[in-house]
Amino acid sequence: MKKAALITGASSGIGAATAIEFSRNGYFIYLMGRNKERLQDVALKCRSGASIVSCDMTDEAALQKRLNEVLNAKIHRVEVLVNNAGIFETHNFTESTDELWKRQMEMNFFVPVRVARAFFPYFKELGGGSIVNVSSTLGLRPTVNTGAYSASKAALINWTQSLALEGGAHNIRVNAVCPGIVDTPIHSFHSLEESAKKQALEKMKPLQPLGRIGTSEDIARTIYFLGSEQSSWTTGAVMAVDGGINLS
Repeated sequence: MKKAALITGASSGIGAATAIEFSRNGYFIYLMGRNKERLQDVALKCRSGASIVSCDMTDEAALQKRLNEVLNAKIHRVEVLVNNAGIFETHNFTESTDELWKRQMEMNFFVPVRVARAFFPYFKELGGGSIVNVSSTLGLRPTVNTGAYSASKAALINWTQSLALEGGAHNIRVNAVCPGIVDTPIHSFHSLEESAKKQALEKMKPLQPLGRIGTSEDIARTIYFLGSEQSSWTTGAVMAVDGGINLS
C-alpha cells in the first residue's frame, strides 16, 4: 500500500509547494481546497499521483464527509496530515467585528482541529502518524493590526504541543512550522505588477537578517522534514522558518 499525505490549502503557495515536495519523495497526495481548477494544476505536478478533495472546509458537515471518504477508502496508507489552509486579514482593533475574529479563528484554528480529530483514530489504528500544523511567526510575536490572525496562530501553536503530549503514546507526532514573510497569495504584494512587487520586496529585505523574504519551497522543505520519518524523534516542536525575522 503506497504511503500518502493529505494537505489542506493545497491549491497555491505553501500548500502547493508542500504537495510537490512530498510527491517528489514518493508520497501519493490528497489535495484539499476549494478551487478545483487550481488543485488540478497542482495535481499535474505531483509525479507520484494525486487526488483532489474539494470542499469548503468551514462547512463542518462537508469537511467531515470528504475526510471520511479519504480515510475509509484505504487505498493508500495516509501517514501525514498537513494543516496548511488559512486566511489572513489585517484590522484596526477598535474597528474590528466579531465576524472578522470568528472568520480567522474558524479557518486558522477550528478547521485544523476538526481535520486532526478525524485523523486521530485512523492514526491510532495505523500505529502512528504525523501531523504538521502551519502556524506563523505572528503566533510567536504579533505585530500591530494583526490581533485576530496572530491570536489564531498562537492558539494553533499551543494546541500543537498539547496534541503532541496526547499523541505520543500512540506514536502520533505533532509539530508546527512558523513561516515568516513568504511570497504567497495570502499577501497583497504577491499579485502586484512586476516593478511594484520588486520595490515592495526590496523594502522588506532588511527585515530579515538573511536579507530576503521566504519562498514557498523554503517552507515546504521544512514541512516535509517534520512530516516524514526524517524527524522520527521530533514531536511538539515549533520551528520558525523566517530568515531570522524574529530576531530583529
